Amino acid sequence: MTLARRLTALVSLVAVAALTACTSAKPVPTANAAASVEIPSTPVGDRVTWVLDLFEAEDDTTAGEWARVLDENFQKQVPAEQVAEMVNRQIRPAAPFTVTAYTGTETQARATVAGALGDPFDLTLAIDSAGRITTMLLSPVAPAWEPSTSLDEVEQRLRELPGEVSALVQRGDETVVSLDADRSAPLASVFKLYVLLATAEAVASGEVSWGDTLVLADTDRSLPSGELQDAPAGTEVSVRDAASAMIRISDNTATDLLIARLGRERVEAAVARSGHADPAVLTPFPSTKEIFTLGWGDPALRAEWDAADDSGKRAVLDRIAAAPLAVEGEAVTTSQWWNGFDWFASAADVAAVHRALQRTQDAEVLGILSENPGQGLDVGTWPYVAFKGGSSRGVLTGSWFVRDDAGEATVVLLMADTDVAAVSEAMPSFFHLAEDALRLTH
Repeated sequence: MTLARRLTALVSLVAVAALTACTSAKPVPTANAAASVEIPSTPVGDRVTWVLDLFEAEDDTTAGEWARVLDENFQKQVPAEQVAEMVNRQIRPAAPFTVTAYTGTETQARATVAGALGDPFDLTLAIDSAGRITTMLLSPVAPAWEPSTSLDEVEQRLRELPGEVSALVQRGDETVVSLDADRSAPLASVFKLYVLLATAEAVASGEVSWGDTLVLADTDRSLPSGELQDAPAGTEVSVRDAASAMIRISDNTATDLLIARLGRERVEAAVARSGHADPAVLTPFPSTKEIFTLGWGDPALRAEWDAADDSGKRAVLDRIAAAPLAVEGEAVTTSQWWNGFDWFASAADVAAVHRALQRTQDAEVLGILSENPGQGLDVGTWPYVAFKGGSSRGVLTGSWFVRDDAGEATVVLLMADTDVAAVSEAMPSFFHLAEDALRLTH
């Protein structure tokens, strides 16, 4: 039996973390210095690196090490002791390892790994909002991607993905791909584009400065993705740095600090001015902490929300905002966008907010949007690439605004929502099709 086939026995417990973005910070290398690709420093990327470090450690890994990072439901199916034994007997003898390919979001990823012995294998990993592993599948390497030869083929392959899929590709003023582009769909962290637009408008009006200081309080903490939720109370961050973290690493707590500074009404006004076809679906505009609390917190609060009118809903959000987060990351185990607990827009709406952000002509805005061109993607030779992605349980979104050497703009929007297992399985194809669309429009 090959190494990859033995590894397949480890486990596949498919689940995806909630409200986190398909984005990355500055890439960091794997533990193996010979790795041919870099693993981005995202929550799941850091966990992939942690796993590979254990695969290559001098000493055997222990059950205790795995018990601290494996989700409770995972361990009910495969105990930590069994994982440690499998790693020590079947995997570590093949060290050292080289990562030859990587695709992923903030919370789920697939890395192709080659060892010194045996066949290469794919390591598929998903984590929850607490960073605990909910999926770890080691399997034979998936067949190599066959690039699409036309935009028509891109559209057809998008149609074949599971669940509901929307797509929009615009080259200049011409729409070259449109697949259910007016469907209102969950955005996951792509909603943060609206917060960035509201911030830019507040700066332009003189009400806010990029250098203004935001101060973290305990009531501001949200769940990951991000880093600011772990900082001590009293930590200071500038508006510019908070906006950068919001887009670059999809920092939820940084996002909430900005919403609090701006006021949700200003964000709602930015949504309307951006050209959103139905701004009411983002009114009142919730923070990430508020969505976590409504979706996975006290059911009585959720019932109150469902029964409330607009003013009642705003009162519920204000109470949530004033109190510390009462939801643990481990509780975020189900999809809640089905029940309306997400942020909603169409592919056409997201294209419109990208264009609105470009029209600000604010160097800070344009720079922030281009700090992360899309995790694990080959975006070719575009001189300017703005990106924001997102993922939550059963939701995957990606949005790119690019310019060529002549300054002509191209927008690529992909949005998919279905059950968590199908989204996890479709993720590599999703990003390959984004690459194909970017290549074929260059």
